[in-house]
Amino acid sequence: MIKRSFARVLVVLLGGVTAATNLYAKAFNSCPDYATCTYELPGAECADGTPMFLNVTRRPNATKLYIYLQGGGACWDTVSCDCHGDRCYGGTARNLTRRDPQQTHSGWTDLSVPANPISADYNVVEVPYCTGDLFMGNRERKLGNPKHPITIKHFGYRNITKAFAAAKKLFPSPQSIVVMGSSAGGLGAMFNLHQLRKFYDKAPAYVISDAGAPFKIPYVSAEGVDRLISAWGVEDIIPPDYAVISPGPIDFAGLLRYNAARFPQDRFAFISSYNDWVMTAFSILLGAEYGFSTIGRMIRDVAANDLGVMQKVFYVGGERHTFHNVPPNDVLSGQINLADWVSKMITGKPDWSNQL
Repeated sequence: MIKRSFARVLVVLLGGVTAATNLYAKAFNSCPDYATCTYELPGAECADGTPMFLNVTRRPNATKLYIYLQGGGACWDTVSCDCHGDRCYGGTARNLTRRDPQQTHSGWTDLSVPANPISADYNVVEVPYCTGDLFMGNRERKLGNPKHPITIKHFGYRNITKAFAAAKKLFPSPQSIVVMGSSAGGLGAMFNLHQLRKFYDKAPAYVISDAGAPFKIPYVSAEGVDRLISAWGVEDIIPPDYAVISPGPIDFAGLLRYNAARFPQDRFAFISSYNDWVMTAFSILLGAEYGFSTIGRMIRDVAANDLGVMQKVFYVGGERHTFHNVPPNDVLSGQINLADWVSKMITGKPDWSNQL
């Protein structure tokens, strides 16, 4: 049943991709080098039905590709989505802001910071997040008051399919690809490696989850995780071989094990503080077993028991949530700074190792 559902979904998602990306190719040629230009993504929708888009930066002579998945909360029912009146306010975004084409990049893509891992050798595709489903959703739902239902479109998975298809059209043959996501985007990057590999099946791939905690049962409850899976329709789009490769209930530690077995050549990095305050709150909503100490306990367990050979972690003390907008050479785990650690990852250095 899962295999048939997955095949049907893929056919629907890929329909119309060629026409949409042809529109992109025409607009792309008019965007100045180094400018960040916005391109509508036909057929992609935010949770409230408003259109989604991509932010794209072309750098002269760049040979590599960096895809960044934004973060921004999650929701799965009327309460968590904060639905009242005629709209829902939580875990979604409305009227997303289009970038000023003259705006310079911040964070890891800021070329004025020499230590940043994402150098001028990378073209940049930034994927906004506006579906409240960790880029995993494939379901339209009615929330709110039964007498005045509010439509929520958890279409994050569909949007990622269209975003990867557009990236492939614009940058068909990069030498390597870095996919990084922060918070919700970090979990989305973890989940969608199989999607990336449908469009880019040969280039070396490096996936970075910035503060996207790999929630693991029983540190969070099976019932809590199932609420997300069921609300977002994940069972319809989970890879059909997931249950064979990573048996047991679906959780994010299981996704790590699946990716390690299915894509053993791809490097994966998880960056986190031990007491990430946002993920602590999220874990409590999901039935955290150890309350405020859940994240620290859970990520230590994941590092010890769920990582493949090409999957490593970079843990720091404190409660910080996300590191994408922090100069990475200022972030230390022991004596190793994050800029050097990520550079070792994406250049294939053999001494890239866990920092705990």
